Amino acid sequence: MRQRSARLLIQLLIITVISSISAQEFRKYAGEFMSIDVSARAQAMGGAFSSVSDDVFAAFYNPAGLAQITSTQLGFTHTQQFLASVNYDYLGFVHSPNEDRSYGVSLIRLGIDNIKDSRAAGILDEQGVLLGIDESQLDKFNSADYVFFFSLGQRLGSKFMLGFNAKLVRRDLADHTANGLGFDAGAMYAVSDSWQVSVMARNVTSTLIAWDTGEKELVTPNLRFGTSYLVNLPGLRSYFRPNFDFIVQAENTPNLTENAFGNNLVSGALGGEFVVNERLFLRGGYDELQRVNFGVGFSIPHVRLDYAFTQFDDELDNAHRIGILIDFAR
Repeated sequence: MRQRSARLLIQLLIITVISSISAQEFRKYAGEFMSIDVSARAQAMGGAFSSVSDDVFAAFYNPAGLAQITSTQLGFTHTQQFLASVNYDYLGFVHSPNEDRSYGVSLIRLGIDNIKDSRAAGILDEQGVLLGIDESQLDKFNSADYVFFFSLGQRLGSKFMLGFNAKLVRRDLADHTANGLGFDAGAMYAVSDSWQVSVMARNVTSTLIAWDTGEKELVTPNLRFGTSYLVNLPGLRSYFRPNFDFIVQAENTPNLTENAFGNNLVSGALGGEFVVNERLFLRGGYDELQRVNFGVGFSIPHVRLDYAFTQFDDELDNAHRIGILIDFAR
């Protein structure tokens, strides 16, 4: 019963968006689908990853981190959430031609398939009152959002790195489509062998998404300031790395409840990773939406498997994310 109610709620919300798509000239807060974590490793640490960003998923968290990669990597993650109604997938590839530069391409897809559309199936009386639904007239449609990333990470000296993303946005909602173009920029600095700091600017010029109906959506910039510190545990052949991200929004974010900073313009994410012998990874974190996250990872030569758990409320169920990274080391 709970599963049916949650799925019905999601479908009703999407149909409402379709019905209103031509009723508004400009909508904000359209980029929430571009802020969902793509890495099971990073999600398990509450998304506090911008100052780490040392694998193929760096294209999303901080493209400057791509410069830390000196091999070719392939990454994939899959998530089912909201009682398996929503599928979220990420596929990324990065190649390093030399020790100072890396290129990457990646794709995000957020989709809900086979949504029932009852707008043409209503049975009305003479006064226009809905009497019921003619199931033979029910139709189905899909809703999907895509983001294509083209990324570059460049090392400038031994301590400083820069990175850039160009991203193409495509949205499909029933019979309607939208397209957009956006840019990200990031920087990382190694204060010491153990301490790194970073800044990541998403949608630096604001990302405009235009629908075929003439409606426009604007995704405003946000800044993430990050720091991480590596604590070696030599006797155990292990290390622990706590991470923190401080996030500044260009405008109030409606999905954030009141936080420790007292408003929705600023928030934070905190997490950490305990690594045993470069094989076992134990992670935990508290994200910007004030949710508890944790996860585990296991590594064998050239392959790392990751799992992350995110706590939602009882009605929407929890989210489970799995990921795989393949490293074609030289």
